[in-house]
Amino acid sequence: MKRFKKTQKQKRAFTLIEIVVVLFILAIIVAMLVPALTGYIRRSRKGKYLQKADSFRTAVQSVMVELYGIGPGAQSGVPNIPGQTGGGGSGGDVRWDTGRGANNNAEAQGWGERILNLMGLGRGDAGHEPYLLVFGVGNPTYYPEGRPERYTVYYLAYVDNPKAPAVFYVNGEWIYTYPRDDSKVMTTRHGIRNTIVLNGADIPLQLYVVSNRTNIADNFWTNGSGSLRGHSEPHFDG
Repeated sequence: MKRFKKTQKQKRAFTLIEIVVVLFILAIIVAMLVPALTGYIRRSRKGKYLQKADSFRTAVQSVMVELYGIGPGAQSGVPNIPGQTGGGGSGGDVRWDTGRGANNNAEAQGWGERILNLMGLGRGDAGHEPYLLVFGVGNPTYYPEGRPERYTVYYLAYVDNPKAPAVFYVNGEWIYTYPRDDSKVMTTRHGIRNTIVLNGADIPLQLYVVSNRTNIADNFWTNGSGSLRGHSEPHFDG
């Protein structure tokens, strides 16, 4: 009995200094873990956006092949008129732009909507379509009819929502930096501003806007934080 009482007397509570030291050590551990955890969360989100962007690239490529199958492929601002000599058409625009100042004709909207439909989206899902979706194929004024460049998707820019980073498909790779910030990736050649360099060959692009929810009337490429550049690394901090 006396031995038990002696053991009880030897026990003591933590002092205030010891508690402070423990809390200080825990604070240091948390401070070290938070950046790593935040980085993991960001990488996870980027991976999710990249998967969606790649799915859109597949949908876009499918529609461009379909469009080329009924005519010579897409041409900006040109309607596709089937039944011409040889069964071809005169091209066709691809657009589904909800942005301010959008200028869409019914056919352009139809092809753009076809892309969204393949992703399970449609006009009734306004607000669910991508914040920005732009893609590019070989420029039809540079490549004659019959060339696969006219329907091959070489470029795609995707921003899922106003708080998401931009994802770019260019030169067969996915990147998070704005392509025109690097002249070795995208530059002006042959009088065409958007030209990529693929395996040493110049590929002038024809670009199409399928979705623009930035509310920027024209220059959603570089105009402020809501633009493609604004959502790209290292400009974007979301």
